[in-house]
Amino acid sequence: MAENVVWHQATVTRERREQLNGHKSCVLWFTGLSGAGKSTLAHAVEELLHQPVP
Repeated sequence: MAENVVWHQATVTRERREQLNGHKSCVLWFTGLSGAGKSTLAHAVEELLHQPVP
């Protein structure tokens, strides 16, 4: 892995995501400047997408 790539532990696990959605997960890369909020946005989007549909 490149030195400038940092792994962040997700709050929604792959197992939870696959169980809820019934299909395999995929990767979405957020790019931008350091400190721009990419990780914060990615985690928030992941939590919203994991919510049950009303």
